[in-house]
Amino acid sequence: MSQFTVLPCVAGVLFSIEATSTFFAVRNYWRGFLAATVSAFFFRLLPVWTGDEETITALFKTRFRFEFPFNLQELPAFAVVGIACGLGGALFVYLNRLIVQFIRNQKTVNKFLMKKRLLYPTLVTLLISTLTFPPGFGQFMAGKLTQGETLVTLLDNRTWAKQGIAEEFDYIGNSQAWKHPQVNIFVTLVIFIIMKFWMSALATTIPVPCGAFMPVFVIGAAFGRLVGECMAAWFPDGIHSNESIYSIEPGAYAIAGAAALSGAVTHTVSTAVIVFELTGQISHILPVMIAVILANAVAQSLQPSYYDSLIRIKKLPYLPELGWGHHEKYNIRVEDIMVRDVRYITLNCCYRDLHNVL
Repeated sequence: MSQFTVLPCVAGVLFSIEATSTFFAVRNYWRGFLAATVSAFFFRLLPVWTGDEETITALFKTRFRFEFPFNLQELPAFAVVGIACGLGGALFVYLNRLIVQFIRNQKTVNKFLMKKRLLYPTLVTLLISTLTFPPGFGQFMAGKLTQGETLVTLLDNRTWAKQGIAEEFDYIGNSQAWKHPQVNIFVTLVIFIIMKFWMSALATTIPVPCGAFMPVFVIGAAFGRLVGECMAAWFPDGIHSNESIYSIEPGAYAIAGAAALSGAVTHTVSTAVIVFELTGQISHILPVMIAVILANAVAQSLQPSYYDSLIRIKKLPYLPELGWGHHEKYNIRVEDIMVRDVRYITLNCCYRDLHNVL
């Protein structure tokens, strides 16, 4: 339950139920809610006590329009985000499993790494930190921002690209990290997505309890932001509807992408609830749910969830999930597989009874 300290309490419990739905102990339902509520409360209360914040607010508060937050003509774009994130989620799980199996198949290397347990995490950390070093290649992918700062900038409701030219946007605050004199914002986002994708798949193979949810969440937000910026470039004056013009909000696509990709990797739908509680706004519930459901449908048809993949790699016992093509197995009863002719003895058995049983 510790991972839910940084996630909303209600959505965190729903997520845990979905992730362990096959063997979730119902008696722990209220315990999970209690633990998540207390931990989230104190996590959000500490900044108030220390003076960093004036009151308890959403972790990544957004400022999307309340009236007419999106146009129905944008729904196909959100659907594309969901389908693409479904493919990306399946690819992430496959890539992570491929890396683990490759290392395990190298008997000599695997034996050496088992003796030097700190060597592999050190090498992976050195590689990733070198590639994301801000004065180096990291300048092309906002390397100087932390994961939280990156997510805040990606959820910004303002458009970074106007008329397709990123330099026209008045960058302020942490958004300056996405601006580079040699490449525009679209190239920066593409580089960030590609690099973050394979680096996260590699980093989740090291024996460090850092989790895979938030890295995937940020990658999805970056992809959604890319689609949103493309929409803003294609419709610089906004979308006309009922003689009104409403501008494109790329941040809305970012929250849809974040929920869709994290949901595709974990095979959960509660990620939609997570983004609503994280941002403090529920105005985009329809497009986010469309993206999450489509992403789950695509990902579940291609790969197991990230957690099921780890269970299979470690060869741990688990209850297999019945696929779409095995609906007839739901009609199997206990009497169809039980042993009917059971031989048994009682305290009242005599030697003749034992002889007959044997």
